[in-house]
Amino acid sequence: MSISEPVVCRCQPLIALVTIRRSAAWASFVLLGCLYAAPATAAEAKETAQLVLKTERAIIFKDGYCLIVKRGAAETDDCGEIHLTDVPDAAVLGSFWATPREGRMIGMVAGWVEVTRREEKDLPCLETIEILKANRGKSCMVHLRDDVQLDGVIQAVLTQDTPVPVSDGLAPSFEPAARYLSSVRAIPGIAAAAPADSHLHAVRGTHFVLRTEKGDVLIPVAEIRRLTVRDMETTLARTVTTKERTKRLTFRFAEPGQRRELLIAYFRPGVRWIPTYRIQLPESDAPQKMAEIAMQAEFINEAEDLTETPIDIVVGVPNFRFRTVPSPLVLEQTLRDALQQAAPQLSNQFRNDLSNALFTQRAGEFRNPQPAEAAAAVAIDLPPELTTAATQELFVYNLPKFSLRKGERAAVPVYSTQAPYQDVYTWDVQVKRSDIATAPSGSGVGSPLTLSTNEVWRQIQLTNTGAMPWTTGAALIMQGGQPLAQELLTYTSSKGSCRVPVTVAVDVRGSMNTEEIERELQAITWDGNRYAKIRQRAALEVTSFKHQPIPLEISLRFGGRAEQASDGGKITLAPYREDDWNQYRGSPAVNNSSTIRWTLNLEPAKTIRPTVDYHFYARH
Repeated sequence: MSISEPVVCRCQPLIALVTIRRSAAWASFVLLGCLYAAPATAAEAKETAQLVLKTERAIIFKDGYCLIVKRGAAETDDCGEIHLTDVPDAAVLGSFWATPREGRMIGMVAGWVEVTRREEKDLPCLETIEILKANRGKSCMVHLRDDVQLDGVIQAVLTQDTPVPVSDGLAPSFEPAARYLSSVRAIPGIAAAAPADSHLHAVRGTHFVLRTEKGDVLIPVAEIRRLTVRDMETTLARTVTTKERTKRLTFRFAEPGQRRELLIAYFRPGVRWIPTYRIQLPESDAPQKMAEIAMQAEFINEAEDLTETPIDIVVGVPNFRFRTVPSPLVLEQTLRDALQQAAPQLSNQFRNDLSNALFTQRAGEFRNPQPAEAAAAVAIDLPPELTTAATQELFVYNLPKFSLRKGERAAVPVYSTQAPYQDVYTWDVQVKRSDIATAPSGSGVGSPLTLSTNEVWRQIQLTNTGAMPWTTGAALIMQGGQPLAQELLTYTSSKGSCRVPVTVAVDVRGSMNTEEIERELQAITWDGNRYAKIRQRAALEVTSFKHQPIPLEISLRFGGRAEQASDGGKITLAPYREDDWNQYRGSPAVNNSSTIRWTLNLEPAKTIRPTVDYHFYARH
């Protein structure tokens, strides 16, 4: 049995005054008085005034925040109030909104309510005095010290119930109760969830009365060595009294006794979704290559239970200025961010019906490189979209209803589609040059160039022919039953393209060497220093051992000024870059940074040898 005694509002006499007084001023005055009327007992409160909410929708972002939308209805009490005890434990400032479907809501009040709950439970007897009390009125055989034996009926047990706090911090004077309660903690429903202000009525006593044929005998419990009772009871009814201080939201309306429906929404941390992809490549070399792309959303819920709730997952991260400031309505000092990496922001205003909220999507975070500029990086860093930063607008995937309790993880298929793709082979070369005009005598120094590893990568270029964008996520690339790679599929808008690195092509090899063409030792003087002009030629060589032609893109970058490139190479000049040099001693103003890009078709068992002539200045 459980009894609760919450504090509620008593205001019936004041409402009667509103009926008598027709003046608008008097009515307003009395209504304000109703809002601050004296408390009453639970018997005077209407159970219909308790608002029970159902989660109507959850809009989940990739950064660990979500927008929760709930709906519920209740009948206002005599004060025109509806109460909610299931107050969210986290919400961002300015994001907590309650909108009535009809009627005028005067306001919301958040506060604390103290509730006393008494529960009767049959608990095991752990002390002799408890066994005696549980078997009062039964015949027994008592063995005392010095082999004294008494037969009789347990007539009375002299005890006193003492409330003992249900906590681990009991004082030493309560050692018997502490031992008892430590055992009780293993019983479901008692100590596991008991708050610090719960009390258990412990049995305290030292004597009992045994009725024998010769009369009543007062026996100390400590003298008992053995107790025999037929059909002995080993449990005793105990009372657990709990005083809970709980949150409560009060929604105040102008009219009592009216059914009001509320839509409540708030933005909070604790729920996150992570996109993952599986890219299945065909085994045959068909002219039109089509890849099967399946996307799933992996969820982490550390916020609250979602039961049969429609889920919207959002590409991008919203802009919310006061993301670290808690709403005062949740009565918390700080927001509890379970993921420690949320940087949420919200750009859409809360509306009366959020089901029609529209989001837009920017046209691409990762643009497909043009043929003249194409050269995908060998390694792709994790983009900001998967951490805390964001630069794109929002797009929503709608998922069906499913349940996810707090603390659970889940993976839900989002969609699968086909996408045309083509293989592209890329070779990215970066030269780091030492700022040396003349080598020291006898040093044995050869070429002053340091090259990156000569690795030609196979990549797949996918075209999104569907209506929905692809958001950035980890991608597992398969061909048949063989895994080829796991990489990052970057954001791709509808009708856009992206590239996903697969692996190093072992049957396509590249090498590079340089030769000096001319050296002019006193070419220019800059800032009081003399510089030599050194002209060189870089020759690249790529050989394919494949059985079919392959598209090849080469990118070469170095410090210096490119003059001309063979085989249609496109030259792009940029200002000085520090990472083009080792121990640079000169002025940044005298040298450029050059990038040359080639887009070629490499025939089977053939070798191509593109070249580039360039010069750079070295101080001496």
